[in-house]
Amino acid sequence: MSFLVAAVVFVGVLSALNLFLLLAVVRRLREHANALRHVTAPPAFTPPGTRLPDFTATDTTGAPVSRATFGAGGGATVVGMFSTDCTACDEHLPEFAERIRHLGRDRVMALVVGGGPKEETFTTALAGLATVVAEERDGRTYAAFGRPPFPGFYLVDGEGVVTASAHSTDGLPIPANA
Repeated sequence: MSFLVAAVVFVGVLSALNLFLLLAVVRRLREHANALRHVTAPPAFTPPGTRLPDFTATDTTGAPVSRATFGAGGGATVVGMFSTDCTACDEHLPEFAERIRHLGRDRVMALVVGGGPKEETFTTALAGLATVVAEERDGRTYAAFGRPPFPGFYLVDGEGVVTASAHSTDGLPIPANA
């Protein structure tokens, strides 16, 4: 009989311990839920219809770049934004280079953000195909687009108004001919 009482007491103590642990987990989950409510959403792409603010930058050849640069090659300018610490950017770079190859350097701008050893890889791959601007995350060109996520692809008209934006070049209406 004492064995049965000991087993019931053991099960009771184990159940109480389980209840306390469960309550602690629930309390912790509530704390995490409250903390996550204060997290802001990631930045979105610059929406079509947005007129870019004035900005000035220098491309990798030393030439000035500004909002007035868009449309200088006649027609809309394709803009590709890449980050040196973005693995998706590595994957989209060859596709972007192939899709813009026929447009000419004056109708394409590539922004490489982040610096570091991979910056040269991006700038070299795009040098003959686009006006390439390399800058840090606090750069003027990146700020003009509202600091969007990477990779980002845009079509900007001659007035500096975004006409299309996408996460891949497939979603961007890149003109078929020059």
